[in-house]
Amino acid sequence: MEIISSADQGKTGIVARLKSVFGKLKAKAAGVAKGMKKIGQDDPRRIVHSVKVALALTIVSLFYYFRPLYDGFGPSGMWAVLTVVVIFEFTVGATLCKALNRGLATFLAGSLGIGAEYLASLFGEKGEPIVLGFLVFLLGIYTPS
Repeated sequence: MEIISSADQGKTGIVARLKSVFGKLKAKAAGVAKGMKKIGQDDPRRIVHSVKVALALTIVSLFYYFRPLYDGFGPSGMWAVLTVVVIFEFTVGATLCKALNRGLATFLAGSLGIGAEYLASLFGEKGEPIVLGFLVFLLGIYTPS
């Protein structure tokens, strides 16, 4: 009968735990790969769409990661990445529709903000924060959730 010291038992326990963890990770990765293969077989357009989204994000990320482009656009280059994430849809028509809706909404929201600032400035320095607070309150009430 062989006697194992406590130091050897600790090493054996750690190795066994690591093997267990790596085994679980390997099983998860295999499950994800099988799921992706099933999705690709069921509807190959979804895989193509995923590749297009990844390519668009990679290209748009150049604004953020390359220093000359970043210096030209500044931190607003990150908004390009967020816009791709928010707007990109499965079809070209849906993407265009969503982009036009987002552009129109941005324009209207900016106009509303300028109008609110102008209206609040008519009330002077003391009334301006009150009017702006009231307008923000109204916006919060009427914003759909």
